[in-house]
Amino acid sequence: MARTPRAAAPDLEITGIENAILDLLVRVEDRHLDEMGLDKGIMKLVSAGEQEAILDHVLNRDGEVLQPEIEAGGSCANVLRAASLLGVDASYSSAVADDDIGRLFERGLEASRVRNRLARIDGVTGTSVVLVTPDGERTMNTHLGVCRQYRAEHVPEDDIRRSRIFFTTGYIWDTPNQIDAIEHAIDIARDAGVKLAIDLADPFAVGRSRNHLLRHQEHGFDILFANAEEARMMTGLEPEAAARELARTIEVVAVKHGVRGAWVVRQEEIHHVPAHRVEVVDTTGAGDCFAAGFLYGLLRELPVRTCCEIGIAMAADTITHLGVKLSPDIRERLTAIGHEQSLQAAH
Repeated sequence: MARTPRAAAPDLEITGIENAILDLLVRVEDRHLDEMGLDKGIMKLVSAGEQEAILDHVLNRDGEVLQPEIEAGGSCANVLRAASLLGVDASYSSAVADDDIGRLFERGLEASRVRNRLARIDGVTGTSVVLVTPDGERTMNTHLGVCRQYRAEHVPEDDIRRSRIFFTTGYIWDTPNQIDAIEHAIDIARDAGVKLAIDLADPFAVGRSRNHLLRHQEHGFDILFANAEEARMMTGLEPEAAARELARTIEVVAVKHGVRGAWVVRQEEIHHVPAHRVEVVDTTGAGDCFAAGFLYGLLRELPVRTCCEIGIAMAADTITHLGVKLSPDIRERLTAIGHEQSLQAAH
């Protein structure tokens, strides 16, 4: 759709809004998922009591008490933290409580140099128990806490107007006040001529919020990330065909297909980029790191195939670690990819 011309050049690169979550990562066997009746590889919303029961089941086993690995999470925040480590100037907004978990989350933003636009709300900060099986697949059990109280008044309007890209994920369309907030943020971005980017995030999120996503697919988003299952739920098609179909109304579409790589489409331009062969430790945040690398490439005005290659490299790196972590030399390696591809394009 037509965008309103910008009055001035943006001085921020990405502003994002979604759910601030602290991840509690635990290694488990597949049988533990079966024992608890959990669907492998899916995010599930749970109550605080259900989450406590899951933790008790997986941490108190085989005669020993285990401890989870704790790190700041939330899909959008993961994307912004990873992009910031590459040098992207990012701002993030959500809701946390004035508790130890909220303070840990804030420290995670600060360590990654992401601008903190968090609202403080009475209650408890959101957490996700992330169960990682030996094949590296993650199963998330999320209690959103005060994230569900995020409202339109918390939206960082000035940051959105000053940004080149506004980013969110399919997880945000939850409570009525969250829906009001994200729709308000999207309206601000549209009116300011800011590019709108979304990651569909999870089949659970697509199933719950499909009507909202379809409405914006037709006249709202400029950049869309999805995995093969999410794209199929939106279009009924397989990855390449789904990417082409989504690109009828969206400027840039990337559909990830696990070990088969990813398809990226921009107008008549379509590319398939193969995945890297690596030893998988934990797939948590693989899609987030893909989106971070891809957006980094777009912001640096690299060819769309190069953006996808950078995203693939970011995803491949993070799945060799437990949790959403990147190797110390990742920025140098990705810069080399972009530089090499830019030289090839010049010839």
